[in-house]
Amino acid sequence: MVTIVPINEEERASIINGLKSSVPATKLITLKKIVDLTVLRPESLQYMEMTDKMAIQRIVSGIERIMEYDIDEVLKREASIALEKLKVTLGSKFVQNLFYCQNCNGVVDIGWENCANCGASLAEMEFAETKPCPNCNKHTSENWNNCAHCGFQLIKEEDKIQKCSGCKREVDPTWMVCPYCGTRLKVSKK
Repeated sequence: MVTIVPINEEERASIINGLKSSVPATKLITLKKIVDLTVLRPESLQYMEMTDKMAIQRIVSGIERIMEYDIDEVLKREASIALEKLKVTLGSKFVQNLFYCQNCNGVVDIGWENCANCGASLAEMEFAETKPCPNCNKHTSENWNNCAHCGFQLIKEEDKIQKCSGCKREVDPTWMVCPYCGTRLKVSKK
């Protein structure tokens, strides 16, 4: 069992503010700290992703801002290293795209009604890679089971369970061959 030492409020604020700093040395130290956290305390970042998604989004946005706008090539390189390590640490959860308010460019969650920065209505904005809910027509994510806005069931339970095409029994998504009837479930990559 792993003991999680959560990233406290002061440490989180230090990271977010360090990424926004105008002092290159502060940015560099902050990027190194993020890399150290991914190596020494990855479970702390994973815990923060579960409990404070907005903080993770701010950290990712700060790193991306350095990669895109900073003129210092060393900082850009360190930012790309930090972002890659963060992606590996957060795993498949990180694959989700970040969405930005089209009014103020702040990071938003498509489950929100309004932008937390400027108050603009998100329902009126277009976001690539989102689908409208069949019930309320608001933005949804493909990995949502239910709409965050109205609670409509987007993925039915039977759609989530993978079944063998041969014997129709439940199979593990990682299996290559059905152990019950021998039907190939996946094509092997060579």
